[in-house]
Amino acid sequence: MVDERARVVVEHQLPQRVRLRASPLVGHPDVSKRVAEKFIGSESTSTRVEIRPSTGSVIVERDEGKLDAEALRELLQRIVSEEIAAVPSSRRFAVPERMPGPTRVADTVARAFSEINADVRRALDGRADLGTILPVVFFTLGLGEVAATRKLPAPAWFNLLWWSMRSFMTFNPAATGAEVEIKGVEHHADLD
Repeated sequence: MVDERARVVVEHQLPQRVRLRASPLVGHPDVSKRVAEKFIGSESTSTRVEIRPSTGSVIVERDEGKLDAEALRELLQRIVSEEIAAVPSSRRFAVPERMPGPTRVADTVARAFSEINADVRRALDGRADLGTILPVVFFTLGLGEVAATRKLPAPAWFNLLWWSMRSFMTFNPAATGAEVEIKGVEHHADLD
């Protein structure tokens, strides 16, 4: 019997793309890498597999033909169960099952800003995007305020708090669980 915390579920499926959720992979980039390698070795119909250890998300894509979501789920379930068994029990389920991944609202907001950013980038012929423009705008507004008031105000306490947390998370990704995603693991069926 499969431990409920180790279950793999189909989150979304299209004929040539399937997104699965394997919660035991959350916080385990080493296990995720081994799972990706075994999955590629066992699954000859997919052309691309992407595993995100930060969310436990597994995306499988195929260039032509249809993917069988249930067969992929069963294969991934077997591989994850085998690989997670090698992890000490005290580290297996460090993150509650319902915590991995963003909420629907966060997904929607991120998607909306991503689309706006893509539109801005296209409009500027790839010379800049929101990540470039917004800091310049905020810096300019800050200089404008200093010039208009002739005062250099101290930052608000919440800004200092935010900057300290952001600096910590940027420079200590392992401590915050923000592992680098395993991407671009590709398998070309015609090469086997």
